Amino acid sequence: MRTIRIFLLLVCLACYHITLAQPSAVLEAYVQEGLANNLALRQQSLDLQRSMESVRQARSLFFPTVQFNATYTRATGGRQIELPLGDLLNPVYGTLNQLLQTNAFPTLANRTEQFLPDDFHETYLKVAYPLFNSDLKYNRRIQEHVVASKVATKAAYEHELRYQITEAYLRYLQTLEAEKIWLNSRDVLLELRRFNESLVKNNVATRDVVATADYELSKAETEIFQFKSRQNTTRAYLNFLINRDLQADVVVDSSLLRQDVPVYEKVELVKNALSGRQELAALSAGQAAAESVLKMNEANRILPDLYIGGQVGFQGFGYKFNGDQAYALAQIGLSYDLFGGGMKNSKIQQARIETEKLRAQQDEVRQQIALQVTQASNELENARNAWNTSRQGLVAAEEIFRIVNNKYRANQALLIEFLDAQNRVTAARLQTVLAWAEVLVKEAELRKAAGM
Repeated sequence: MRTIRIFLLLVCLACYHITLAQPSAVLEAYVQEGLANNLALRQQSLDLQRSMESVRQARSLFFPTVQFNATYTRATGGRQIELPLGDLLNPVYGTLNQLLQTNAFPTLANRTEQFLPDDFHETYLKVAYPLFNSDLKYNRRIQEHVVASKVATKAAYEHELRYQITEAYLRYLQTLEAEKIWLNSRDVLLELRRFNESLVKNNVATRDVVATADYELSKAETEIFQFKSRQNTTRAYLNFLINRDLQADVVVDSSLLRQDVPVYEKVELVKNALSGRQELAALSAGQAAAESVLKMNEANRILPDLYIGGQVGFQGFGYKFNGDQAYALAQIGLSYDLFGGGMKNSKIQQARIETEKLRAQQDEVRQQIALQVTQASNELENARNAWNTSRQGLVAAEEIFRIVNNKYRANQALLIEFLDAQNRVTAARLQTVLAWAEVLVKEAELRKAAGM
């Protein structure tokens, strides 16, 4: 009887929650560890860093570019061109020499020149600067909006990861509490076996009562083994989320299963979700990027591109740097497409369609979020109602067990009645513990849906 009373006291302490004002420091430590080490979140961070580099690249296009180039060419063979200099000029030169009575004009030979330049070099410094290019401005805006979308996406995943870690930790505590109930149930059955053995020794009962107790003990051992297996699975999943060794120990904060769950106002939760969910922020940034693409295409249709540039260097045969080979040039250019087969108008229309698509998607996600909050709120209420019902069943099952236990020890009840009452109270205790853990899980799901 003393063992049973102790067991009932432990179960009552486990089933009736105590209001705690502060959240679990242990769980928050695991959440922070997951936010720092989770591999999927690390990929999100790297994706964000890559997008930030795209912004830097877009900004760099506003600055002038300076290039230094140096080439030297040696060539032989290839295409050639015949230059009939002798055939063209020698008759003229001969006539001039006769008229002038001089040999001032020499006799020239025909020449053959190859197209590929041989012993030729070009060394120069080139500067280019875009005076006006609408693409550069809008491209920078687009990349900035992409970064904002990546930031919001990463924040949304962090929020989801916080919920996943919380749920995994609560599931782990749930299996621990269930195992405790079966361990205590095993203690009751061991006490029953000892009592039955005493009955057999005193010739009050036959040996089958001991065998029956052994059979019930084997079922309890099976349940204990199953819950230990679930513990290993939930612990491994929790360690996976925080990127630790899957078999690492987990610090237990059983008080978390006895925290009170406040009553939430559904309307306020929906408002909070629609203003705080990062998924909406990511979609808003994506829509802003699409609108920038639309503006860029509209600007391309009516605005030209204007640039200036210059180049100084040396060019000629033989690798020399002298006044004969030095050159300098300056350029100013304007580019405008007069006709492109309707390509620009098509791009504008395509960008408009994408903007409308994202706007419709954003409206749909807002409705989905409101639905998620509503469903999570209803599920929390259902879980709370199930827990209240299970508490009432537990009180009744414990009272039945107390009466049957006393009657059995007074030889006024059958063994099957005792075992039936004992199984009922064990099931009721399990249901109560699991129901309260489910309340906590549903509360965490509601807070996730509400963006809290």
